[in-house]
Amino acid sequence: MLLRIHSNYNAESIMKAEMGTRGRPRVAAPTVKADATSKDSAPRTGRESSAESAKRERVVHAAIECIIDLGFYRGSSTNEIARRAGVTWGVIQHYFGTREGLMLAVLEDGARHMVETVEAAHIDAPTVEERMEQLIDVLSAHYARPDYLASLQVLLNMDHDPRTSKRVRQTMSQVAERSHAHVRRLLREALGPAASKPDLATTIFLMLRGFGFSQQLLESMAYDTIAPKRDRAARQRRLLAEVLAPYVAMASKDQA
Repeated sequence: MLLRIHSNYNAESIMKAEMGTRGRPRVAAPTVKADATSKDSAPRTGRESSAESAKRERVVHAAIECIIDLGFYRGSSTNEIARRAGVTWGVIQHYFGTREGLMLAVLEDGARHMVETVEAAHIDAPTVEERMEQLIDVLSAHYARPDYLASLQVLLNMDHDPRTSKRVRQTMSQVAERSHAHVRRLLREALGPAASKPDLATTIFLMLRGFGFSQQLLESMAYDTIAPKRDRAARQRRLLAEVLAPYVAMASKDQA
């Protein structure tokens, strides 16, 4: 499958790091704020019971699992999602309004995870190489998840589908903005003075996002034999940090 990302909705948006060990990002317990739903989704009120919330969440998770297992076109079938979630189409319609509303909820679920991951993390190691490892760990906590692949498929297909409504596109754009400030902060913490070098922070972010995404793909492809799987991700993360650190250190001196 050829993955092309529309410039208006970059995959940076399709966002619980649980890293607290020494030399890793410090992550506090995140506070999750309720998101406003699209007009294509059924409204969520303060009177919604915990049972209803759990049922709604179960449908979203079933949709994510279907897309991961079957791909977007087969996996976004509301019949299969309803079967896995143990509900009827009427229940899905009640909570999300339309199939489009359900797919938007999948995007919002991914965005919440991204925000929880980046807003609670801080890059504070003493050396450049250790800070790069921290940054890789934070971004991999989101982009190396199988759920991100589901969000990315939804994003690409809804973005390129001319039938996607204007208000849903507006909501997609809002979703894309939620984590930007936190990502920029993490890049400044990791890169120091080098963060002010034109295009450097963006280029490193794109590299690390792709690295995290590729780790998820490698785990998904049983026929891949490029590298031994034992400790592969940890070894490759350390190597990537070692490769980037000297350039970041040199760029920091230039900007000082």
